[in-house]
This record gives sequence, structure tokens and C-alpha cells, in this order.
Amino acid sequence: MKLLGKLICLCLLFFSCNQEEQSVVTIPNSINQWPMSGGPDGSWKVKTDLDVPVKWSVRTGENIKWKTTLPEGGQSGIAVWDDKLFLTINPPVDTPKYSKVLEVYKEAKLYYDSLFNEVVNRLKLKKDKQFLGLKKAMDAPESAWKELLKNHKHYQSVSDLEKPSVYNNLMRKTEQGKAFSKKLNLYKAYVHVKSKDLIQANSKLAELNKLKRGGATGKDILLLCIDANTGETLWQKAIKGTLHSAYNYGFSDATTPCPITDGTNVWGINASGGMACFTINGDLVWERTWEPSTGRPFNKQFDSILFEDLILNVEPPVEGDTTRNGTWNYLHAFNKRTGERVWVTKEALTHYNTPVLGETFDGKPAVMIGRGGPHGVPERPVGLNLISLEKEKQGKALWNWEPEEANKESGWGALSTQHWNANRTSWFFAGDHHLTVDSKTGKQLTKKELNLTEQYVFNKQTETYEHKSNVRLHHHQNQRHCNIMNGDNLFYMVRYKPFMARHNMVTGKNEQIELPHEIDDSGNFIWGQPQKNDGLNAQGQLHTGDPRTRGDGFQKCFLGSPTMINNYIYFTNALGLVYVIDANAETFNASALVAVNDLGERGQTWSVNSLSFANGHIYHRTMKELICIGDN
Repeated sequence: MKLLGKLICLCLLFFSCNQEEQSVVTIPNSINQWPMSGGPDGSWKVKTDLDVPVKWSVRTGENIKWKTTLPEGGQSGIAVWDDKLFLTINPPVDTPKYSKVLEVYKEAKLYYDSLFNEVVNRLKLKKDKQFLGLKKAMDAPESAWKELLKNHKHYQSVSDLEKPSVYNNLMRKTEQGKAFSKKLNLYKAYVHVKSKDLIQANSKLAELNKLKRGGATGKDILLLCIDANTGETLWQKAIKGTLHSAYNYGFSDATTPCPITDGTNVWGINASGGMACFTINGDLVWERTWEPSTGRPFNKQFDSILFEDLILNVEPPVEGDTTRNGTWNYLHAFNKRTGERVWVTKEALTHYNTPVLGETFDGKPAVMIGRGGPHGVPERPVGLNLISLEKEKQGKALWNWEPEEANKESGWGALSTQHWNANRTSWFFAGDHHLTVDSKTGKQLTKKELNLTEQYVFNKQTETYEHKSNVRLHHHQNQRHCNIMNGDNLFYMVRYKPFMARHNMVTGKNEQIELPHEIDDSGNFIWGQPQKNDGLNAQGQLHTGDPRTRGDGFQKCFLGSPTMINNYIYFTNALGLVYVIDANAETFNASALVAVNDLGERGQTWSVNSLSFANGHIYHRTMKELICIGDN
């Protein structure tokens, strides 16, 4: 009996310890599952005794259990429960392969140019006075336009992929651009009217140029259920939306929110204005739609959150709500079983900002929301709110923090996945500083500079890292969405430059390590050479219309939040390279860079996704494929 009593005590102690490790926001029975975007407790962090894949390659097949082709791109995280995976994609569109579009466009362009030059030469031989006058009238405006481009720092500094967009913006907005455009259009119009064939050729070229730029849009998205052991599609269901959204935009699209599952049901969220609940076997339980306030889904404006029986989502107020601003966004809570709205916060949040679930210093459930940012986001005041999820206080703000500085400087913090813990909340200041707010009180704690750093830079001649002390960075920008907190440290991927950074929020110490841009065919790292990708889906179609999507992996876009498994942090860049960082590294040098892994072929892979970890496997995705990592 004494032995039995001791065993019972030990079991109770073990159960108690396990219970203490569980956060009050953890989804029940979700250990070794990945039920929503941020995992079991919504933090994008998990601790496990299972073997964790650290090194792999889709290109060589190393440590890959399976991969499966996706019929179209998408950006959602991957929810996992037992032997089922859930993710969303955009509906396939029947457009020609991009290789064929380019072939036809080149032929049409050659024909148009030849015909245009033929008409021009004919007008020159005739000494057409109006033609010669229009041509001469372009000289001064063209010279001024070229001078502007030559001296425009932003235009000269952007990548070749971004140059056409910046060129067109300058043409529309500057006096030199408008003046030259006016004269150029008059000149071309006169040449065109001199030939019916040229008019037809120009019309055909314009049509093909639109196809050449790429792009597709849609209101609805597809929820896929995948067999976690084989990659086979078990079922798919449409989730209706209300507004058209561009496919595979580098900052988000309608598929951005990760599905949610509790093992019984699965919920899909369409950022174009829809939500639906299905059984785990694909039977519809309920569905609803709404209209996003911005006129389109824009940036990673939220991600999925399940708390107890509530689904949290970001939407404008309901029609007829006179207590809230109709053009602002708020946090809404819905009954997961019925889809009925339970409460709406009084405080707004910016659609750039991704709320994060967490636990307060006294062990109470809460969610952090933020406001601010560029492009005229209207929600005010700029700053943060900690929203209670306690039964008696659900949807109520525990505190409000407002920065003293104007939105242009301070509002950049809202362009983040809003990571926080029981002690502090993270907030970026226009890329130059990082600020922390006390999660207990909402009072400002620290404001530390980010632009003075210790750097570990790779020397290609010696093939070793060199330490550079007190490096002063100028016009430093941070990848607002690609960050995560661990203890006193904040980790983030630097925008525009291939560096990973670690910032100590208490001491202000900054460290950065250079990352390789790519891996060559021999498995060697490529340093200091910006890369590109084709931007194509698995069917060879160019359904993303934004050329920045085809950038070098560190371009201007919103990447998914990194995922932390034990002491490893997994960052994924836009080219589908996954950098594995040791969060506990004593110095942020070569010892901190554990592995650099690929998700697909060089120049043909694109991703803005977070990975998921469940049952000893990592699940990840690109525009082309869904991948199961860990070959056991």
C-alpha cells in the first residue's frame, strides 16, 4: 500500500508538472499537434522531447519524407492534427503558361517595333512637319526626365525587378515625368494614326503586355485537407469571400490566415471576407461573410487565433454599429460552434498588425493588438492595447499605451507580428530603434538603438566570418513581420540586406550575422550575390502581378513569423531558404547559424510562410509545393 501511495503521488506530481508547463491559452489535447498559426498556444514556440529536423534539402531529397505539388499558390500556415493537415490555396485559373505568353509577346513586340520604325521612316522621308515638330518637342522634356532618373537615389538603388514600378510612379507623380509622358504620348499617337496595321499591332501588344505582367484575382479560396503521412489530398472545400484579392501578393493575399482545428472541426478564414467551419471530414457546419474595410485584404493583417470556444478575427464593425468607426478594424470574437459574434473590442487595430495570444504576469489569458503605420491607416491612437480574455473581462482592454512620437516614426511597430511575453512587449520605431512596453502596466520601459551593432561578416577570400565592432548602419530597415522574442532577446531578419539580428531588449546590445543568399548546385553557399526567382506556380503560370515577388529573398515583403522549436529558431526568406538559428548561442557568430536549408529548386522557389511542427515532422510550403520534413 505504501508503494502504491508513492506511485500515486509521483503520478500526481508528474501530472502537476505537466499542467504547470501548459499555458492557460493552450488548446486542449494539442500537445504534438499544430492547431493554428502559432501552434498549441499561439506563440510560434514549442518545446518537445521528439527528434526535431534541423538539416534538410528538397533539392537533394535529404531528410524529406514527401512533397506534393499544389494546384495553385497560397500563404496560409499549416494546421496539423494527428494524420491530417489543413491549408488554404487560391483557386486554380485557366491561363496559359508563362513561357508561352513570353514567346507570343516577343513575336508581337518585334512586329510592332518593325512596323513603328517603318512608319517613322516614312514620315521622316516625307518631312512631315507635324511629326518633326512633335519629335523635336520631346527633346527638352526627355532630357529633363533622364536627368531626374540619373539623380534619383531611390530609383538608382532599387533592384531591376522594382525599377519598372518606381519608373512608372515617377512618371505619374513628378513634373518632369508628366511633361515627358505628355509629349511622348502625343508623338506615339500621331505615328499610330498613320497606319491601321500599327494601331492593331499596338492594341494586341497592350493585351499581351498585361498577360506578361502576370497576376490573377479571386474572391473565394480553397481549404485543403491533406493526409499527413502521404501528402494525398483527402478533400477540398471553398470558403466564400466578398472582395477580389490579388494572388500571391508579397505582403499577403486572401489565403493569409492559417486554418484552425481542435481535432473535431476545422475553421478556414478568407481575408477577402469569409469564414467557414467544417467537420474534420469536410462536412459544412456553418459559414459567414463580411466586407473588409480597406477595400481589399492588404498585408499580413491578422492570423488565426482559437481560444477556448472563441475564434478571434480582425474585421470592421457590423453594419449599424454607431459606437465604432465604420472604416476601422477591430478584434471580433465568434462562437466556434455557431459562427455567432460574441464580442467586439472597443479599441481598434491596424490591418497590418497581427495580434498574438499570450499569458499575463499573473497567469491570465490575453491578446495584444496594435495600431499605426504607413499608407494612411486610419485607426487611432497609435500604440498598443492588451485585451483580456478572462471570462468576466473578455474583449476589454487591460491597458493602453501611446507613444509620444508621431505615427511616421512610432507607427512602424504595428507592422509586426505582435510578439510579447508576461514582462514586455516589442515595438519597432521606424527601423532605427526598438522600444519595449511593460506588459503588466502598459508603461514604456526602454527605447534602444538598433543601428549600432556588432557584425559578423563573411569574407569570401578567407571563407571565414570577420568580426566588425561598433558598425554604424544608416537608414536601417527591419523586416517588420519576421521577428520573435525569446527571453531578453529579440531576433529579426534584416530587410534589404542578408543579415540576421539579435537585439538584447535589456542591455541594448545588437549583434548581426551575415547570411548566404543561396546554395549553389554543389551545395556551397553563395555570398553577397542577390538572387531572383521565377514567381511561377507549379503549372508554370505567373499569377502574381507584383514584380517584387520575384526578388532576392530579402526584398520588401512580409514574411511569415519564424517558428521556435526548443532552442532553434527557423526563419524562412522569400526564396524558400530556411535559416536555423541557435537562440542560446553565447555569441551571435558562425556558431549561431546551425543550418541553411532549401525548400525547392534555386530560382524557382518562393514562400512567405511560417512552418509548423507536429509529431516529429516539420511541415512547410512554397508557391509550388507542400513539404513534409523528417524522413522517419
